[in-house]
Amino acid sequence: MTVREWVYEREITGHSTFSHAEVALALPSYSKPALSTELNRLSRSGLIVSVHRGFYVTVPTRYKKTGVVPPLYYVDAMFKYLEKPYYLSLLSAAQFFGAAHQKAQIDFVTTVLPRMSNSRAKNPYLTWIYRKQIPEELILERNSEGGIVRYSSPELTMMDLVQYKHFVGGLGMAATIIAELSESIDFSTSALSRVFPVVTGSTVQRAGYILEEVLGEKEKADLLHEIYNDYGARMEWILLEPAAKKPLGRVCNKWKVIVNEEVEADEL
Repeated sequence: MTVREWVYEREITGHSTFSHAEVALALPSYSKPALSTELNRLSRSGLIVSVHRGFYVTVPTRYKKTGVVPPLYYVDAMFKYLEKPYYLSLLSAAQFFGAAHQKAQIDFVTTVLPRMSNSRAKNPYLTWIYRKQIPEELILERNSEGGIVRYSSPELTMMDLVQYKHFVGGLGMAATIIAELSESIDFSTSALSRVFPVVTGSTVQRAGYILEEVLGEKEKADLLHEIYNDYGARMEWILLEPAAKKPLGRVCNKWKVIVNEEVEADEL
């Protein structure tokens, strides 16, 4: 059996991803250089694409024209290969709740430290974010065209949008997505108290400020404030935007936020 035949047989039996190690084990007659040559030939012909070192995806017919396979098609299989937990986050997660008013050009995935050596050339449509651990109790699952995908709950998505705002274009874009996401967020004690241990206190304060002062969601902001106080957290004064170079402006005593940047959500 040739490498091409092996890849085709896997594809027709529903296996759209494979590793270099898997094909080497299945076809021991190929030397390492010969196997690499064959895989490179299949890549150049557009039949497969390497999305991570040693990991390949067969290109479905509908994606052959562009040669770009969406990360949602293979992300779960890739992280199983890497033996790392993950979840789709930020705009990618928000889209599952109908809360991304424009289709993101890239997908966002959160995984655990240490950082991986990723080739931007191999996977230009996937942005990696890192945290110390994955809060499994805040991760949801659903089927996609490539199999199971894992993504953050609405509550964690809101906090991630604020904490990792620089990945989405700043607090203004974060506020825009949170405005659409807010109907899906569970503002109960049981839901929010699970989020607090895995985000920074300043993230909760900025999220509360955005809900109340930017989006006008005072009732929801009040619930967040009450539950956060009951959680036993102590708020310290923070800058709304630490990176802003503008002079300090007004303050928000309730959330202990020094407003040094104007934040506006886009009209939906």
